[in-house]
Amino acid sequence: MIRTGFTGGTEMKIGDIVTRKIYGEDMQFCIIGFYTNQATGERVAILALLDPSLIVEAAVQDLAPISARHLFALTTPVFVH
Repeated sequence: MIRTGFTGGTEMKIGDIVTRKIYGEDMQFCIIGFYTNQATGERVAILALLDPSLIVEAAVQDLAPISARHLFALTTPVFVH
């Protein structure tokens, strides 16, 4: 199931490329997940920075998938559901 978030009437989903309004278009991010802040009820997106200087190539046979839950466990102390 693809989780989504809404902003200004626009639905956003995992995999969408976005910018943050405070940064203008100087930085681009990929949405990798969503969660709801338990204290405020606010919907929060988990973002991965897209940095052109970090783009690499790899043989497909050298790649191994990981679950989003495993990725979140490596990158954030926040419980993601």
